[in-house]
Amino acid sequence: METRYADAWTFYRRLRRIVCTCFFAAILELRFVWVINGLIFASTFFVYFMLALWLANWKCPRCQQPFSHGAFLHSLFGGRCFHCKLPKWAVTQFGDLFLRPRFPAGWRVFDE
Repeated sequence: METRYADAWTFYRRLRRIVCTCFFAAILELRFVWVINGLIFASTFFVYFMLALWLANWKCPRCQQPFSHGAFLHSLFGGRCFHCKLPKWAVTQFGDLFLRPRFPAGWRVFDE
């Protein structure tokens, strides 16, 4: 297992979690926009948009190209790098070992 791959996937997972949280916070604020200031809603949605853009252009650990070629839904649900075909969650250069989340926290290494 190469630690730079594992660190990259850990960062990706955290970024994805933050993007989803910001999205749901913006939706929740939209429901109560009459109670809160519109500037707060606009700033939350702007932060969500910037983080989602960062996630959509997240670099592949192997080839350092955008993993999903800029498509936001493909970056969340896509299974391989658009450029080098590295499988999502692979922790070796050859893509034969994968990191899977282990409940309640941590990672477990699986082979193909």
